This record gives sequence, structure tokens and C-alpha cells, in this order.
Amino acid sequence: MNPTFNSGIDYFNLESGTTNAVKVKSSNENRSKQTASGPNTYGDAAAVDSYGETAAPSSEYEVVAAIAHTLAAPKITLGSLIASGSSNISVGGSVVPIVIGSLQINTSTGASPKITVSGQAVQSGATALRAYIPPAFNLSPRHRAQDFFGLCTIKKGSGTLTVADAGVDYGLESVNGNLPIEFTLAQPKGVLKNYDLHGGMATIDYVMNWYGSGAPTIVCAATVTLRTSSANSSNTSTVNTTMSNPVAKSCPEGGYTQYTWQVSFPLIGYEVA
Repeated sequence: MNPTFNSGIDYFNLESGTTNAVKVKSSNENRSKQTASGPNTYGDAAAVDSYGETAAPSSEYEVVAAIAHTLAAPKITLGSLIASGSSNISVGGSVVPIVIGSLQINTSTGASPKITVSGQAVQSGATALRAYIPPAFNLSPRHRAQDFFGLCTIKKGSGTLTVADAGVDYGLESVNGNLPIEFTLAQPKGVLKNYDLHGGMATIDYVMNWYGSGAPTIVCAATVTLRTSSANSSNTSTVNTTMSNPVAKSCPEGGYTQYTWQVSFPLIGYEVA
């Protein structure tokens, strides 16, 4: 086999971090560089320069065993720094550390669950600054849509509601989560000298086919708990969730009634350095 075939790189050491519950599927360095040009009297480019080389690597993983992520024992922490010795990323001829910046979890019926992690190359000698631990979640290797954060309960009936049967009344088609952290970079004269990061907004998107009579009632958790200190899980913060998109209903010809909605909540971290 050619050594470059199927040679995805685990930039974020997630295979070992999950005790091989995930396996790297593909990866990308996502390199970029800025350019500048100056026109002559006739409007043609007389000078061209490039500067500000950087990389924002990403790795996609397939889930092959159950993952139980808790606040006390997180499987992934946004803001974590991967030291230059194991980052596999070189910028400007020097191997540099990278910082984990976002987590995506994708589950759907008939496909293996996938996790995508992306990050940012930072300056040599950089240290971790902040940590953002996602809420507790459970992820199965089964090839089905999963409410991994346990945010929503589907109910049916009128008056006194009962929990709908996932085997008869409805079918989750997909549940996808996106948890991003925002980076800011200091690049005087195009050379990265410093970085920082701050919290983003997590969004969880649901697609559900409905087979029951009447309309479903979707009850979503009002809050989630985040870890907000380095002291294990003893210091936590409860943040509000929002159904940021109204529940949307579609009834296609030749298909079943489908509902889509989105739940969001802020990400709050804590100082590491």
C-alpha cells in the first residue's frame, strides 16, 4: 500500500484520549497565507508580497466504541494545547503547538457517528490560556441519530402528555452538534506573536420524522451544566439553553411529516494561565 493512502493524522491525540473509542478517518492542515500587491501607474501589479502564514488543522474521527464524557473526566477540552513535539504542524519552518478550537459531533440514521476537531497553530513557546469543557454526553458507536447531550424529550397526546415511543411514533433522522471557540491572533508584520480565545455558542440541530397522530410536543432541557474551574468538577456553572430556531414542520408529498429545531447554549471556560 502506498504510504500516503489513508494516512489521516490524529492532530489532537484523540485516539489515545478516548482509549481508542475513536479512530482518525481524515485530516487537513487548512493552511493560509495573506498576500499584498501594489499597482504601478497603469494599474498593473508592480510588487507582490506574502505574509502571515498559519494553519488551522482538523481531524475527522469515526466513533467505534462507547464514549462517556463527564465534567470530572472529560474526553476533550476546548482550549487544550498540543505541544509542538506532537502537533505534527510546521509553520515558517518551525514545528509549533496547536490549540483545540472546536468540536463537532454528527450522528444520523444509517451512518457511523463522527467527531471532527479543529484547532489553531499558535506561536512557539505558547501555553494553554483557557479551558472549555463541553457538557456531559454519552455517545454510542451504533449507527443511528443520538441525542448525545440528552437535551430533548419527545412527547405526544393532548392534555396529559406521555413520552412518545422512539420505535413507533417517531424517528430521529439526525442530531448534529457544533461547539466552537473563537480565536484572536496578534500578528505584527505578519508574524504570529500571541493568541487568545473566548467562548462561543454551542448549537445542536435536530431532524425528526413523525409518525404519530396529532403533533408532537418537544420538551427541551432549560439548562446545562458546565465546568468553570480547574478544580475537577467541584466548581460548575448552570447556563440557560434556548430553542434558537422555532420548531419547523414540513409535509412533503410521498414522505412523512418532518420536524426540525435547534437548541443552543453559551460556552463558558476558565483561566488556565
